[in-house]
Parts: sequence; C-alpha cells; structure tokens
Amino acid sequence: MSTRNQFEQRRARLIKSAPDLTQLLRGSLFERRTRCGVPSCHCASGEGHPVTCVGVAMSGGKNVQVTVPPDLVPRVRQWTENYKKLWQLIEDVSAINRELLRERLLDPLPGRGTGKRTKPSARKA
Repeated sequence: MSTRNQFEQRRARLIKSAPDLTQLLRGSLFERRTRCGVPSCHCASGEGHPVTCVGVAMSGGKNVQVTVPPDLVPRVRQWTENYKKLWQLIEDVSAINRELLRERLLDPLPGRGTGKRTKPSARKA
C-alpha cells in the first residue's frame, strides 16, 4: 500500500471517530463553594454549598460561568470531553494533511490544473 493510501485511510478513521457536533461544549467543568446567605445555615461558618459550573474565556477577556444542575453534570462533562476530542482530531487530521502536502501527495482541485505557475496572458487594450 502506498504512503498516500496509508495517510488517507488514517485520516478517514480519524474522521469517523469524530464526536457528534451537537454534543460539544467549549469550557472547563469545575466545582466551587457558595454561601446561601441564611445566617443559621452551615455554610455561614463552614465551607459553603458545592456548586458545579462550566466556565469559558470569551474573546475580549470576558469570562463566563454557567451553573450546572447536578443531574446535568455527566452530560456537560461528556460535552466538554467531546470538544477536547474534536480539537485533538482537528490537529491530527491537519498533521496528516501537512504530511501529504510535504510529500506532494495531494491532488489539485478539480479544474485547477497542476498548481504550477504559468505566464500571465497579455492584457487587451
């Protein structure tokens, strides 16, 4: 089997392993502690109530946090893991495509010729 076929088969396997794009969430899942404000609650003098959040840094330096209800934590955890998996998959496919380009194993786009430069045609006056 040629090197090109090996690269293309590996790339196809990677793409088949991609997570469902509707099941992605960029961010980090973390737990923090909050105080409810009730003076007689144990949180007033203790560690506080555990709250799970997902946080993400937005463009412009703004950070966004969303509280995650306990019953949704497993789903949100899976979505953030899917995002990381997809990001790694993109990097892996890009590396394969870079190798195909380096080895000149890419076909030109249909109707685009060989990719070699030609002399510009004379301009009409």
